[in-house]
Amino acid sequence: MQLARSDLFGGICAGLALCLIVWLSLDSMAINRCDEILASSGAGEDGSVSPEQESCLKRRKVPATKEN
Repeated sequence: MQLARSDLFGGICAGLALCLIVWLSLDSMAINRCDEILASSGAGEDGSVSPEQESCLKRRKVPATKEN
């Protein structure tokens, strides 16, 4: 069995498509995790922000409030 050039291009395209699907799935899971962290902990209500909350707030581009 010989592989033609089009077979290789098809395999490469399929591999890239799978990588894109995995990357988007991981990004979506990270977004949901941040939503859960911020909803369950009340980020910034008492003036303190944990490092985990701060990374989620940076992801949303919301400035984190810290104690002085």
